[in-house]
Amino acid sequence: MTTQAFNVGDAVRKHAGYEYPGFIVAVFTTRAGAVRYVVEADHPAFTGMLHIFNGDQLELRASAPSA
Repeated sequence: MTTQAFNVGDAVRKHAGYEYPGFIVAVFTTRAGAVRYVVEADHPAFTGMLHIFNGDQLELRASAPSA
């Protein structure tokens, strides 16, 4: 079982690969016990899109949207 590193409302971004800045809108645990985060994008190109990440893919950021 993994521990929760982020909370609903936290401003985060995916730290590697494609850009994905947003806000945590939900936190849940899989049946296997892994914590997952639903991030709602706030990037102008895909505002409102939801994506599920594990905690290792995310890092905290300033709450202002990316340009």
